Amino acid sequence: MYTLQEIENYRCPRWEDWPDLDLYMDQVVSVLEKKVTIFYPDEQAKPVTAMMINNYVKQKIITPSKNKKYQREHLAYLYVIFLLKSVLNLTDIYNGITLLSQLHSIEKVYDIFCDEIEAALATAFSGKENRIGREELEGVQVIHAITLAFAYTQRAKFLFANQEKSEDLPTE
Repeated sequence: MYTLQEIENYRCPRWEDWPDLDLYMDQVVSVLEKKVTIFYPDEQAKPVTAMMINNYVKQKIITPSKNKKYQREHLAYLYVIFLLKSVLNLTDIYNGITLLSQLHSIEKVYDIFCDEIEAALATAFSGKENRIGREELEGVQVIHAITLAFAYTQRAKFLFANQEKSEDLPTE
């Protein structure tokens, strides 16, 4: 389980942070695993596997790789999926990504998602509302609500795992 310090220091990889070159499946698994493992406290279960990714392709949640190589867009989609699958079903995640990518570029929506995840984690763990200020963009309220759901789910897991330390966290 993560510590409060790890949550405070957690930064989502922005669009430009993902490799700008195509990756093979084992590289994709390794890169994603490093970014999401913090939110998967069960050390026995791997948070990201090739089988999971292949299932998302079969279910048409993400597009297939090109010549067995995955691109930045795949990494961004998969990162969102691996974070949100604990609070939303895959159909809702897919529908949300599809809707928002029709309204804005995938790069913009993804970076907004990252900003909102970080703000939501700060809100959930500090007890203070921390809005990014992008309400003027259509669809951003959905991202805000989803990221808060994710962050509060993480806080609940943290509290369950650290019941004796729960008094250290601020309350609303």
